[in-house]
Parts: sequence; C-alpha cells; structure tokens
Amino acid sequence: MNLAAAALARPRFTFLAVLALVLAGLWLALDFPSTEEPSITIRTATVLNLVPGASADRVEQLVARPVEESILGLPEVKRVKTTVRPGFAFSYVELHPSVPADKLGNVWQRLRNRMNDVRPNLPEGTVGPLVDDEFGRVAVMTVGLTGKGYSAGELREQARRMRDALLQVAGVEKVSLHGVRDEQVQIILDVPALAAKGVSPATVMEAVAKRNVITPAGFVEVGGAELALNVSGNVASPDQLRSTPVALPKGGTVLLGHLARIERLAQDPPMSGAFVNGTPAVVIAVSMDPGQNVVSFAAQLRGKMQELQASLPAGMQVLPITDQAHIVTKQLKQVGQVFLETTTIVMSVVVLFLGLRTGLIVGAIVPATVLGTLAIMKLLGIELHIISIGAIIIALGLFVDNAIVVAEDMERRLALGEDRAQAAAEAGRTMFVPLLVSSLAIILTFMPLVLSTTETGEYLRSMGIVMAIALLLSLLLAVTFTPLLCQRFMRQHHRHYMDHTESGRVARAVESLTAWYRGAVRRILRHRAAYIGAMLVLLAGASALFTTVPSELMPASERRQLQMVIELAPDASTGRTLSQSGDISAALADHQAFPELASHAIYLVDGGPRFILGLTPPTPAAHIAYAVLELAPGVTHEKAIMALRGKLAARFPDIRFEPKRFSMGSSDAGQAIFRLSGSDGASLAAAADSLQAALQAVPGMQNISSDGERLIPQLNVEVDQVKAHAAGVSTSDIAKNLDMMLAGAMISQYREGDTILPVMLRGAPSLRAGIEQLRTLPIQRADNSGSVPLGQVATIAMAAQPSVIKRHNQERTVSVMAKHPDMTALAIAEAVRPALDALRAGGKVDVSLGGEMEENASANDAVVKLLPGCVLAMFLLFVWQFESVRKSLIILASIPFVAIGAALALKLSGTTLTFIGTLGLLALAGIIVNNAVLMLDAIEEGRRAGLPPFQAVEDAAAKRLRPIAMTNMVCIVGLVPLCLFGGAVWNSLSVVMIGGLVLGPLITLGLIPALYASFYNFGKPEGN
Repeated sequence: MNLAAAALARPRFTFLAVLALVLAGLWLALDFPSTEEPSITIRTATVLNLVPGASADRVEQLVARPVEESILGLPEVKRVKTTVRPGFAFSYVELHPSVPADKLGNVWQRLRNRMNDVRPNLPEGTVGPLVDDEFGRVAVMTVGLTGKGYSAGELREQARRMRDALLQVAGVEKVSLHGVRDEQVQIILDVPALAAKGVSPATVMEAVAKRNVITPAGFVEVGGAELALNVSGNVASPDQLRSTPVALPKGGTVLLGHLARIERLAQDPPMSGAFVNGTPAVVIAVSMDPGQNVVSFAAQLRGKMQELQASLPAGMQVLPITDQAHIVTKQLKQVGQVFLETTTIVMSVVVLFLGLRTGLIVGAIVPATVLGTLAIMKLLGIELHIISIGAIIIALGLFVDNAIVVAEDMERRLALGEDRAQAAAEAGRTMFVPLLVSSLAIILTFMPLVLSTTETGEYLRSMGIVMAIALLLSLLLAVTFTPLLCQRFMRQHHRHYMDHTESGRVARAVESLTAWYRGAVRRILRHRAAYIGAMLVLLAGASALFTTVPSELMPASERRQLQMVIELAPDASTGRTLSQSGDISAALADHQAFPELASHAIYLVDGGPRFILGLTPPTPAAHIAYAVLELAPGVTHEKAIMALRGKLAARFPDIRFEPKRFSMGSSDAGQAIFRLSGSDGASLAAAADSLQAALQAVPGMQNISSDGERLIPQLNVEVDQVKAHAAGVSTSDIAKNLDMMLAGAMISQYREGDTILPVMLRGAPSLRAGIEQLRTLPIQRADNSGSVPLGQVATIAMAAQPSVIKRHNQERTVSVMAKHPDMTALAIAEAVRPALDALRAGGKVDVSLGGEMEENASANDAVVKLLPGCVLAMFLLFVWQFESVRKSLIILASIPFVAIGAALALKLSGTTLTFIGTLGLLALAGIIVNNAVLMLDAIEEGRRAGLPPFQAVEDAAAKRLRPIAMTNMVCIVGLVPLCLFGGAVWNSLSVVMIGGLVLGPLITLGLIPALYASFYNFGKPEGN
C-alpha cells in the first residue's frame, strides 16, 4: 500500500489528522504527568526482629539464621542482607528483577506467611518478624512541624491532625509521620519505700492493672429500655493513678503515690526523633498517586499546608524540607530550553542545506512528531521526567532525517522533470521501506534496554520506548504529511536539483564537496583492502583506548542537597544519639558558622522518608543519625562537603560525619564497595584491615571505612545457681526483675481520646546510671515472700561482644568502602587489584565487588545477553529488505566501527563512560545502520538501472552524500545543547554520540562502499 498516495488523495483528511495530533499534544502538555525520575518498582521489603537483651551472636544464631533460611525458601528472592545488632536483626529482602509488579502483593503475603510460621521457633519475648513492603514509596513533599516549648506529645497530636487533613487532598497516596516521639506514663518505683512497706513490684502491677480497666459490666432493662452498666476505674489523667490503693502484706493498703512517682514523659529510651533547623520536629511526608503532574499536585498541597499553618497553635510552624515539584520545574525549564535550542539549531542546519522553503517543509515534522509523541506517551502511561524528555531530544536529530530523505528525493525527482503529484507519491513510496528498515534497526538497538529486567534497565526503559514512538511516528508523517507539503509548497526545478540555489555559497560548497568525494570514492574502491585494513587498525586502537576510559553506572545527582551519615561510638545509646543530634542540628542552624547551608533535617534511627528514588539511608541503629542538607544559593556541592567535614570534625571530634551527594542510582556514585565474606569473623576483620591499608596507600583516597565496627562492652550477670536456689529465686526471676526495674514493663494503658499511651512500671533512672548499685538491686521471689539483693546470688562481670554482624545470603560479611575525587569505583578496584588477588589467594575469605560496580556489571550483562537476539532480528530485517545475505553482513560489519570516534571523544574530553553513555553507542549503531541501509538501497537502485558496478557505487555515494552529511551535522549540533546544558546524566551519551558522528562518514561514505566492492568481488576501476 502506498501511504503517500493515500495521503495525497485525501489532503484535507491528512491535514486535519495532523492538526488533531498536534492539538491533542498541546492540550495534554498543559498538565502532563511529570515526576523527577522514572517510576520503577522497588522489589525490596524489610523484616525486623527485636530480641531485648540478647547479644549480637545470640540474635544471629537464634533469629537471623532461621529467618534468612525461611526467606530464601521463596524462589522469587534474589538475596537477603541482614544487619544484626544486640537486641535486634534487620533484613533487606530483595526479589529478582524479573518478578512482575502485579505479583509483588502475592510474594509479600507469602513472605508474611513464612514469617508467621517461623515465629513460634524464635526465642521467647521476640517481637516480630515485622514485614514492611512499603520500603520503596517515594514522598514528593516533606515538611517539618516544629514548635519551641511544645512537648513531643503536642507535636505528635498536631502532626496527626495535619496527616488526616492532607489525606483528603485529591491525588494523595499516603501521608507518613517520621521522628515522632511517642509518650508514655511512667510509674517510677521508690525502691527504699517499697522495701519499707514490704510491697513487691508485682503487687503494684496487679493493683494498677485491676483498677485502670474498661470492661463490660452487663446491662439492665428498665421499662423496656436497655441500660448498659459502666464501672468507674479507668483513669482520666495520669495523676489519678496516685490514688490507686496497693495492698500491704499484713493487711491494709497504701496509696501508689507514696510508693512511686508518676510522670508523663517522652518514650525512654527514644525510638525515633527528628530535628529541623535546630528544633525538635515531626516530619510529614506525602506521596502521590501515580500518573499525576507533580507540579500541579504540589501546588494543591502547598495551599492546604497554608490553611493548616493558620490553624496551628501559636509558635508552631511548618518548615519545608524537600519538594520534588521545585526539582521538576527546574528540570522542565532546563530541558525545555535545551529542546528549543536543539530545535533552532537543527532547523538552521536544514534550512542552510535545503533552502528556506524546503527547510520549513522538513521542519514541520518536528512539532507534529514531538506533540504526537506526547499524546502516545500519555496513552501508554509514560510520564515526563529526565529520561523521557532526554529521549525526545536525542530522537529529534534522528527523526528529522526521515523528512530530509523524503524531501530530498522529492526535490531530485522534480529536478528530473517528474510530475509534482507523481514525484510526491513516488518519493514517499520508494523511501518507505528503506526508512522503515532503518527506523526499526535503530529501535532494535534499544531493545536490550527495553527488555532488560534489571533496576537500571527499568529506570531507563522509557528512553527506548519514547525513541521508538518518535521514530515510527516521524516515519508515518514523513511518508504522508511531508509529501503532501512538498506537493503544495516545493518549487519546481528544471535543472539538476543540486543547482537550485546555484548562486548560494552552500550549494557551490556542496557541489565542490560532491566532486571531491567522487574522486575519493574511486580511490577508496581502488585501494579498498588498504582502507578496510586501516579501519580495522583504528578499531583495534579504539578498543584498547576504551580500556583506559573511566566508567561508572550513573553520575551523581545534581540536586542542590547533600546527605550526611552521623555516626557515634557503636555503644552509644539512642538517648545519647538524640542529644548529640540536637546539638549538631543547633550548630548547623547557625548560618554564620555554616553559611553553606540554607536548611537541614536530621533523623534519628529510621533515616526519614524516601524522597528520592536513589536514597540510601543507613540501616537503623541506635548510634547512627541521618541528615538531609539544603545548600545555600551559589554554593557548590564540593565546597559544602569540605566545609562540613572540617567544621563538624572540629566541633564534634568523637563523631564521624560522612557528607556526600545524592546518587541517581541505588548505590553511591563513585563509591567502591568490596564485600568480604567468610565464616570466620577474625579472618574477615584481618582481611578488612589489610584492604583498608592497601586503599590508604593510594594517593588521594578518601572516605575509607568499613562496616565492621569495634567490639562493645556488655555486662554478664553470672548466677550462682546454688545460692539462688537457697534464696528462693531462679534465673528467670532475676532476668524479669532486672528487665522491669531497668528497662520497664508495660502494665496498663492510659487512654486520651483516640490516643493510647503505655503505662510503664520501672525503677528510678539512678539505677541505670552505674554498675555498683546493681548489686544492691532487690530481686523479688516468685511467691512474693520477699526479696534478695542481686549481689547475694550473682556476680556482674564486664565482657565484650560484637556491635554489629553483617550477613549476605546467610554468610557473614564485612564491606570496605572508599572514594577518590578523581577515580571511578572501577578505577579504585583496579588500583588495589594486587591486594584483592592476595586476599582471594589466601582462601579464608571471598572477595566480591558491591554497590555501583555490582549494579553496573548486572546492567551491562543484561544488555549483552539480549544483544545477540536483537542483532539476529536486525540481520533478518536486512535480509528481508535486500533479499541478500551479503548486503546484510555488510551492514552488520560496519556497526563495531562506531567505537572509533566514541573512544577518541571520551578520551580527549576526559569524560567518564556511564551506562547511559553506553546507550549512546547503541544510538550510534542505529544511525550508522540507517545511513548504510539508504546507501545500499541507492547502490541497488543504480545497478537495477543498468549502471556498471563501480559507477553505481560512485553515483549512490554522491547521491547520499548531502543527506548523510546533513543527518550527521543535524545530530551533532542538536546534541551540543544537551551536552552543555542537559545535565550530568546526558553528558557521557552526548560526548559518545558527537565523537561517533564526527568520524561516522569514514564508515558510511568510505567503509560501506569498500565493503560492498569487496563482498561482490569488484575488479579494479577503470580510468582515473
């Protein structure tokens, strides 16, 4: 079917269809779904187990191992990473990326079922396993609710009210609260008073539990009406507990207020906390339903926030922390400018080569294709973000070539005297198959990316899909809309089409270049073996050059923010970490001391909400806090990092600070991670020390650290079983008494509206302030017949235990991390390769690369595995078009040579090759294939016309020179704005493509004719 002829036969329909496509794109563009980054499925859940009082070794043996074994029984699980600390185990469960998103709910439910099955086999008192499958939810806005002078409970209540109000905003998926410090009612026992009255803690517990109840008491019927009975006793305020009567051993009672102090306090020890700009805060994080425009959604949220701010008590305020809409707005403005610059440059080049009238005809395909692509993206649910917008910009130079080829062929036919309507129909018909094959070939080069099941592949998948949409749509427009415009508006030329602007400098330059090129083709064909050999030498040199080019997975994020891990001594309590975090926050809020920062937030224990896809907060730990820092205007990331390191280290010398940029991937950009695994903890520690020493020997190496922390002290209560039995107490009695007096035991609940606070029974804080007083702590007999001092039945000894045990798929591991300002992660690994080889040779530990290096290898492996299938499909496509194996092999043989220009450009510019840069090689392959297909098609056209082989090749090369030169120049100049102003994510790809396109003519205009002549055994060309 001749699409061009059909479009020409119904011009009004064609114009209206294109107009409808443009108007639909314009209408959708007004509020197009947009986000900062592509939405990907996070196939990770967490499992938490709390084992109060257990050492790290015991938690590993009794909890981590059986839990991991049960988790790995699920076939969908790829790996389990567990952090074990005294009293708890925290596991990350990662699924294989091939698990479909719609199956995750079923997988997570089966995980919960397995955890329920393993629960009876865990130690008594274990809390959990607790499964959280919302680990990957991204918040589009986070704010901090602060109020000087307000208690933690008052902040919590207002935050909960705000959460309920925000959930009513259209498009809100979830609102979560972070840094909430829950309150509790503490009954702090007076141990001497208890001893004087002979009252045991168990008696106090029983008295409170029996009084503070809400329990049914039946009902009566009066006159046919049913009246429920409500028995008083439930306390209306904590103070009422003071009047609770406690039975004395010899009869009578004593009020609880005479035996204990009752206070309403923040949770002790604190389980979470947050500070915003030096003030305690509750952080509110809002996530958005998918498929919405984050800019307009955030505008609604801000309006609601202003309403809620007005209703807050005096002194409370809402402070912004992160707002994805600001990032997206900046990105859209930036890429919009790049797009306009690219379009202007591309149109200028087209007009320069084709003249104003033809240039405008070709240029008409740009808005139609771009806006039509937006309409199709909307139908397919693809959002606007940094990847999809970049794909449109990259495709711009490619899809313009379709219109150029058709318009150029139309112009040639008119110059040969063909009828205008026939020329338009034939231009569209004859160019349709070559353009279809070349467009499909480009699309096939991106198929490995589209089909990849890795997280990186999913992140970049929209790039291949959007380019496919743009190329196919531009092909359709090029063979329908462009011939129609050419028929209506292109001038008739009666001489050779190259002479239509004979007086123009560009036309004369093209003619001179064509004449020179004809001679060059003759020389290439005469010495084709030497030319092919020279190209092979250049390819070998480029391959060697690529081994010296630094590579990484993804560049660091350009967000005007930093993240910072704050790490105290491993044995620091959460109370100590909370106090120090408050001091650090107060210091950072001093703009005179830290002018580099505009604002900040610090989170205790949980790392706060995930507000960026690549956020990697530290695993929860009592001694670790996590900060998000907003940079002041004009301050660079490097300057802020240097200032923070120096100033904070001087103020807080005992705390380790690790400020760093955010990453676009799930691992820190540029950080080398070496994972050492084995069964012997001592061998792992020694191997880690050896590797750190090797890293320190590399000049300029920074941030060398290990997740293997030092040993921490613990107190062992050694019970003398004979004395304990004689005294009437058991080991269980001792443990329960110590736990209640020191940690506290929940004995009831205090109800305040819809808020329920635990009522805790515990000893005075002074009991936890030292070791000596523990020996005098009374241990109550199980029959409440009295007590015995702890020191009479047990001794207390200091011992050491691991502060942390890391596990990876049931093996103990220690990870060593390092960064270098001028080296990529792979370059760091290469620098310490001898040390890594020595560790492997020792046989005691296994060494593997983690983090960015592991992800990079996984992403590349996935593409490499899929590439052969795509190459085979491409080969069959060429065979279908040309009905020739040799021509298909010629095209495939030309593809590797794109590496020549790419390697030179990367090396000369000093640019790092990222995974996205690798995709530039695929795009280059597509462009070369596109030009090669058209070149071979032109050669075959000449041979079908009866031309001798050498003349057919020469004429085809001369015929394709201008379109190929135009395509290359359009792509090169179109990539310049993306390279200079598109951001770090596109820099590597732009450099790769520009370098490849600059030397691309050596392949299309030289190597293809030489290979054709060689494959078809041409003799020597006659004459000069």
